[in-house]
Amino acid sequence: MALIALYSLLVLCLLGIIITYGLYPLWQILFPGKSHPILEINFNAQLVTVIFAAYNEQDVIEEKIRSIYHSSYPNELIEVWIGSDKSTDATEEIITRLQLEFKTLHLYISSGRSGKAAIMNILAKKAGGDIFIATDANIIFDHHTITELVKYYSNVNVGAVAGNLSYEKENISSGTSKNEHFYLNIENRIKQTESNKYGFCLGMEGGLYSIRKKLWSEIPPHTFMEDFFQTVQVFDQGYDIVFNEFALGFEDVSTSLKEEFNRKIRISIGNFQNLRRFRKLAMNKPFPFGLVFLFHKILRWLTPHLFILSSLLILCTPIALPYLMLISAVVFAQIIWVRFFPPGPFTYFCAMNLALFIGYIRFLRGVTSSVWQPTKRKQNES
Repeated sequence: MALIALYSLLVLCLLGIIITYGLYPLWQILFPGKSHPILEINFNAQLVTVIFAAYNEQDVIEEKIRSIYHSSYPNELIEVWIGSDKSTDATEEIITRLQLEFKTLHLYISSGRSGKAAIMNILAKKAGGDIFIATDANIIFDHHTITELVKYYSNVNVGAVAGNLSYEKENISSGTSKNEHFYLNIENRIKQTESNKYGFCLGMEGGLYSIRKKLWSEIPPHTFMEDFFQTVQVFDQGYDIVFNEFALGFEDVSTSLKEEFNRKIRISIGNFQNLRRFRKLAMNKPFPFGLVFLFHKILRWLTPHLFILSSLLILCTPIALPYLMLISAVVFAQIIWVRFFPPGPFTYFCAMNLALFIGYIRFLRGVTSSVWQPTKRKQNES
């Protein structure tokens, strides 16, 4: 009887991993649902405010600002609020210089490091537009990005629009950048089909989304993944969240496995913060929100836990010794591979799940600050 229970638990652990990385993505891609109708933009729309936090972004900040104003959306309906989290480089000087050229460009300077969540809360209170576009300093807008992020608000049921992040092709050269590019493409496909079928995509990308001002929720202190927090708050208020593949933003993808590893740790901390906040909502609204949350997010966040538990269970079975030998061989092979070759998909998968688990440990220890160091811009690493 005990052996049956052991094997049943082992199967459930393995099934959890297979569902989140195999069956669920496959189901969404094969059955994408009906696309949202193509809408024309209404230039009688109200003022749009672009808000983002910046810390030491001198390498990208001018390109970012110019991409916002180089828009098919009327410039007189665009204002920009940038919050400098006490930058120590030339970021603030560059913004101040550009204010002479762009009269609706505003700068808020924090008196000390406070983190993205605190900065965004302040900017949201200063913003005058009825539509917010939340973004990051390194996300470069396409000529039609703002137009595409705004046009669906002619539908009163739409509360937010998720943009489509894409990596600059010339930067997709290393193993890390190729793996991250592949992951992002699959993730965007899943979000598109969720939006088509369920009326919401679970997890707007923090670097590029728009939201009605009246639906913006103040971000709790020390929150890392404020984009997911806003996503669920919009859903909980009864509004749709559209994923718009034509609302493009371009990012210089990380080519450094170390940089990407550290970024995934920060993301992991935010994931478990949001799991704690919204687990009751998932149980109160089991379909579609609960199931989508479980299959798309929770099982993915818990993959390292499922792997550890399944390994411990296998050690209680007759195949314990062969399993240990296999794991040892895989670890040794990975060490050799990383030493001499660019990280492949399997190395990337293992590294990102290790980052997930480290983030979980840091979450358990308590989060007392969301102050961040931005990923290195314009990398040229392998």
